[in-house]
Amino acid sequence: MSKLLTTKEVMEYFNVKDGRTISKFIKQGLKVIPIGAKDYRFKQEDVEEFAEFLKELAQEELIKVQPIKRKAKSKTLDVDYEKIRINRTLNKVI
Repeated sequence: MSKLLTTKEVMEYFNVKDGRTISKFIKQGLKVIPIGAKDYRFKQEDVEEFAEFLKELAQEELIKVQPIKRKAKSKTLDVDYEKIRINRTLNKVI
């Protein structure tokens, strides 16, 4: 038989001070055994499994490649840079 943890013990396990975080974890998939209207018990294996899930989720966020945002091109200045390069080479003073 696995040990059942109270909400307070789970808060200490995750090192959080607010019960709303545990409610958020329940919505994210933390398995829970409801006892009464707002009291819960948690299996220790389920809590450890959910902690591993959170670690994997954090690693995916670190690995995810974010595209580099580029500045919008100026609409007032439309310059053909190839023509400028050719003119500079032709107008060199020797």
